[in-house]
Amino acid sequence: MSMPDVVGDLPLVEEILESHRSRGRGDDTGWDGYKAHVYRVINFARAFGPETADADDKLAIATAFHDLAAFDTLDYLVPSIAAQDEWLAATGRQDWSDELALVIAGHHRLRAYRSGSGAVPLVEAVRRADLIDVSQGLIRFGLPKSFVNEVRGTFDAGVFFRRVIPTATLRAIRRRQQPGFLRPRNALTRSSHPGSVGR
Repeated sequence: MSMPDVVGDLPLVEEILESHRSRGRGDDTGWDGYKAHVYRVINFARAFGPETADADDKLAIATAFHDLAAFDTLDYLVPSIAAQDEWLAATGRQDWSDELALVIAGHHRLRAYRSGSGAVPLVEAVRRADLIDVSQGLIRFGLPKSFVNEVRGTFDAGVFFRRVIPTATLRAIRRRQQPGFLRPRNALTRSSHPGSVGR
């Protein structure tokens, strides 16, 4: 398997994250950690494809938004999708809304995503990529260890996993919030998109 070059500066990612920086609640270090996680997921996902003309743009958008609301709530799939929908509409890309909502809704699935017509490459690529990073590279789905280590070493997402997510978890416990990121099944319905991501 030939690995793509590691990318670290995609204009769409930079534009989206900078315009949504307030979501970081003033935690610039945590926001930078999230940005690093976004770039890790993009690079891992690019290794799985799909190789289409708009794949990098779709990956940039979906990954920039995929955990966007995690600074506010553990039920972050729906508000992340809503923020993505708003941005897509504002930039004339609303035709991608249902597909990219599916990417966000399904990115925490433990099992492969399949629709009624078979695999959905972009959803599955991001699902695998996120799991590689969340597992700290212990799960690789066949990617070479050297490539996974290179990507993880290039982007320091440590503070996102060590501080941002635990802080959000404590906040959620105090507020008695449901961990909605663990329940992707109804994220599409609650965000007014068709389809299901199953369990």
